Amino acid sequence: MYRVLYIEGSGDIAGGGQISLIKLLENIDRTLIAPMLICPFSGDLVSHVEKLGIPVKVLNMDSPKKKPIKFFSSVHKLRKLMRSMKVDLVHANTSRSTLYGGLAAKPLELPVIWHVRVIESEGWYDRYLAGLCRKLFAVSKAVEKRFNWLLSKNREKITVIHNGADIREFCPIISGDEVRSEFNLKPDVPVAGIVGNLLVWKGQEYFIRAASEVRKEIPSAMFLVVGDGECRHDLEMVSEKLGIRDKVIFTGRRFDIPKLMAAMNVIVHSSISPEPFARVILEAMAMGKPVIAMNEGGVPEVIKDGFNGISIPPKNASLMARKIIGLLSDRDKAKKMGQAARKCIEEHFSIEANVKKIQEEYLHILTRNA
Repeated sequence: MYRVLYIEGSGDIAGGGQISLIKLLENIDRTLIAPMLICPFSGDLVSHVEKLGIPVKVLNMDSPKKKPIKFFSSVHKLRKLMRSMKVDLVHANTSRSTLYGGLAAKPLELPVIWHVRVIESEGWYDRYLAGLCRKLFAVSKAVEKRFNWLLSKNREKITVIHNGADIREFCPIISGDEVRSEFNLKPDVPVAGIVGNLLVWKGQEYFIRAASEVRKEIPSAMFLVVGDGECRHDLEMVSEKLGIRDKVIFTGRRFDIPKLMAAMNVIVHSSISPEPFARVILEAMAMGKPVIAMNEGGVPEVIKDGFNGISIPPKNASLMARKIIGLLSDRDKAKKMGQAARKCIEEHFSIEANVKKIQEEYLHILTRNA
């Protein structure tokens, strides 16, 4: 059995990166891998992982620029933990955790994996971090392009491993009746929804503006905005100004996402910046729902426009509205698209496929290291 130390830059479930880590830990073969986790503080991520029976340590991971003395002290403490835990391999989930893990592991000659989940380059810092690692996992081909300089020198150092959806947790047989009842949505009311942290770059404003146009064609349509964040008040104000505040339901942060998705007829993903490989799109497709998403970043690697979803350019509320209207008006088309979406996830983007590829990479690294 191999002892793998996971290092995460947050103690909370702040977004898709932490959810992806949780899904990996939930599905890893525990007869093959003994997982351990280090986080910078205690939060709901730490609590969740501890419930899985996985040992978790809390270690401060301050910015090296702001607190250099504490930084070097923490690296030293992390190295001591690696020794005491008898770690065989380090799997870092963020840039900062890669910096800490890479520096701590180097004198111990432990292999380090950097799981790259962000599409934007960090310039020279990318090159430095890559130099600390044995392997890089990119969540999409779009993210892999961040390292074109590395691909031309050492192609084998980076591997694309797409995120995977839990096709049991996100399943078309789940009922949305409970959610519809909660929000007084009758069974025949058409509902379009969006799921994610309410942040500027997530583009929910365009969804709300599209909702205003959809209402002109389909007056009975309702809209769910699932999630919370710094833009919530501004988004509520936009819906107020457009005269649809009572038609847009802001649910806040929720943990029953499959049921919420089940209550929707169409699911939209409206990011205005390229998505690395949006987990919520995979989950919506796994639910058998027709998805409208932006045609940038890693999205085209999963959505085939017009077949298992619809892809459109970002920042185009009018086009988004027309696509929503088309799907809400043609239930047969929406159903077939949703079925194709589910099949795509089952065949290519399940959590089982994701974990299998990761474990194969672990074994390849560890057997070579031995």
